[in-house]
Amino acid sequence: MNGFLTAMRNTVEDLYGHVHRVGRLSVALGEVLGLGETQLRNLATAGVFHDVGKIHIDPAILSKPGPLAGHEVTEIRKHPELGYAMAVDHLDPEVALTILHHHERWDGGGYPHGLTGEEIPRLARVVLVADAFDAITSERSYQPAMPVDYAIAEIVSCSGSQFDPEVVEALLVLASRDFSDVFGSAELF
Repeated sequence: MNGFLTAMRNTVEDLYGHVHRVGRLSVALGEVLGLGETQLRNLATAGVFHDVGKIHIDPAILSKPGPLAGHEVTEIRKHPELGYAMAVDHLDPEVALTILHHHERWDGGGYPHGLTGEEIPRLARVVLVADAFDAITSERSYQPAMPVDYAIAEIVSCSGSQFDPEVVEALLVLASRDFSDVFGSAELF
């Protein structure tokens, strides 16, 4: 899977940094949720590889500075299934399923399968919150980085619709501490 990490580093600006930040935050959320060592290890792996399918998406779409056209959204939405296909024979099945379902929404409005609530694998629900937090607080081609307080408020406002309320509560526990050490510079892999 190291080749996949190299490919992510070369696909679009900051994809490599993004996936490592998501991995670290996913593990921190998992610790608050009381997950065991195996699940924490799987969270780290799933966080780092959740967007691996994006290496098969046109970099011009991934780095587009404005809103995506309908066909571009359709293309982007393929990345969980592409990532799953890449991971299923190489990673723990729980990690592969997390990659596949990391864009499923608590209310069923996500993709690729429209799963709801606890139908969504627990680790995927954790990665979704970590992914959203990093997307909001990081500079993107289509938006500036927003403050941490703004990101937390956005995620809280979507608790029970987009996000698992239990995972949102774990984020609030982390936010009540100084969780800047979660985002250190060390790579997970």
